Amino acid sequence: MSAVHHFCESNGAGEVETQDIANLNFGSNDSANLNTITYPITRGNASFEKYICCLFTGTWTEISNMKFWKSLGDYVTGEACKAAANVAYATPSATPNADSDIPVIVGSALSLQSAEGASTITFGSGVSGYTKYVRLQLRTTGSTPAGSVNTKTYTFQFDEV
Repeated sequence: MSAVHHFCESNGAGEVETQDIANLNFGSNDSANLNTITYPITRGNASFEKYICCLFTGTWTEISNMKFWKSLGDYVTGEACKAAANVAYATPSATPNADSDIPVIVGSALSLQSAEGASTITFGSGVSGYTKYVRLQLRTTGSTPAGSVNTKTYTFQFDEV
């Protein structure tokens, strides 16, 4: 058997986790599987932060070389996605944080650690199977056009033994 990968998002003051999220839409509400029509970002503002992590279930020996980046999709004028890896969970906010632009090539991708702080996730060693969080936030400026932005693809890559 091999590892099964799940994208998870945590929300709220109580760190409520949603496993197997359907989308990573950014908006003006702190919720998983967000509908951007219901919760749009007002031009010139930031989205609520997204705290995502990966969970591995199944049976494997070791998960290593865990990387995360934006692999496809152009930004519109005034749009940027900020990111930080291996952060602790905090109640998501729409206040701009000090994170850097998300990498857009695998060579500069964010390196993730296990929830326990190791560079690998070894099966059966008492670990949770989770990575630490990636915090994401979409930012807009007054020059960002009104309406929907372009679709983007975020990639999580790992090696499995």
